[in-house]
Amino acid sequence: MKIKLYAAVAALVLMPATAAAAAPPSEWSQTGYGPGNTYYNPDESRLNAQTVGGVRQRWTLATHSTSLCEVGVAPVVSGGRLFTSDPGGIGGYDPATGARKWHVDLPRTSVRRLAVADGKLLMLSSTCNVGSMFESFLTAYDPGDGARLWSRGLAKFSYDMRVDRGVVALDSNQDGLASTIAYRVTDGLRLWLRKGDRGDGLVSAGGRLLLRRANGGAVAVSIADGRVLWQTKRNWYAAGSSPDGSRFYLAGNGLSAVDAATGRVFWTANWTTGDVTADRRHLYFIRERSVECLDAATGRKLWSIHLPRAGGRPVRAGGLLYTPNGTGSPLSIADAATGKPRPATAIRSYQDHPPVVAGGRLFVTDGSELRAYY
Repeated sequence: MKIKLYAAVAALVLMPATAAAAAPPSEWSQTGYGPGNTYYNPDESRLNAQTVGGVRQRWTLATHSTSLCEVGVAPVVSGGRLFTSDPGGIGGYDPATGARKWHVDLPRTSVRRLAVADGKLLMLSSTCNVGSMFESFLTAYDPGDGARLWSRGLAKFSYDMRVDRGVVALDSNQDGLASTIAYRVTDGLRLWLRKGDRGDGLVSAGGRLLLRRANGGAVAVSIADGRVLWQTKRNWYAAGSSPDGSRFYLAGNGLSAVDAATGRVFWTANWTTGDVTADRRHLYFIRERSVECLDAATGRKLWSIHLPRAGGRPVRAGGLLYTPNGTGSPLSIADAATGKPRPATAIRSYQDHPPVVAGGRLFVTDGSELRAYY
């Protein structure tokens, strides 16, 4: 009996260590990976320099029907499920097989954004019906079965969404002014509205949004309640943020790094770009037909990669940098620290559709079809 007891105790002691040794599956819960829109997945480890050479296409699925109204949306991955637009609506899928677990029929609806937060699948959509009371909708679903939880209508079209700290922030239009509006994730309650302060490329850096003012300049506000944290007369635009949320990276008159809490400028470099991808030590962005890499601490250039065609926004995960090229050209894959190319199966890519990397899998879309590689 003692031998059996000791064996049982030993098994219990060993089980947590074994479970701890296995890294949790990485997720990609909203456009750009997370609140900071960094396009960097810090938790991905299965798809890396040693494994990427062996990936191959495993499955495909259509992301919208032949209706001119529907638009294929970038997928999100969370809780062991992949969520995407599909013909006539949205669906929850097994990321390993592409098998559909549930579908919600959304006739004459264009899906703009998806996100998973606080146990809810959030969808920003637009109606295709002319003269409707609401032009866009924010809707929450149960990610397990697709049951609708709540929905809120927006009088004017909304195209962008950012979720952080239990709040959904949307670009909007109020009385002819580009504005920003926020709702509570739990029940869809409207929390705040900033009329005339527009969220161009919504980014939440540590719970802070940088909005552009109608009369010029910019203002940083709390995503929780919309209160002003700091403001500037400079026409700043948030091109991205640092993974820890301590910095905004700004596009406009050069590329700058500023303190997200105060607006203090850390550095400015003479680069012109629209968006940046950021890990803890580097910034990546597209300049014409090349990928540029800068030191995040100083803005100093470290390396660049020439691309065969005009590139799209890079994605950083598992020590690698993935850059889409043109329309249907092979995805560029390189070492994120050095820029050295990494050979892999030819994967068609599309400039306007950055890939999603999560759970050891690479998901690529052209807006009409989603393909999974691993």
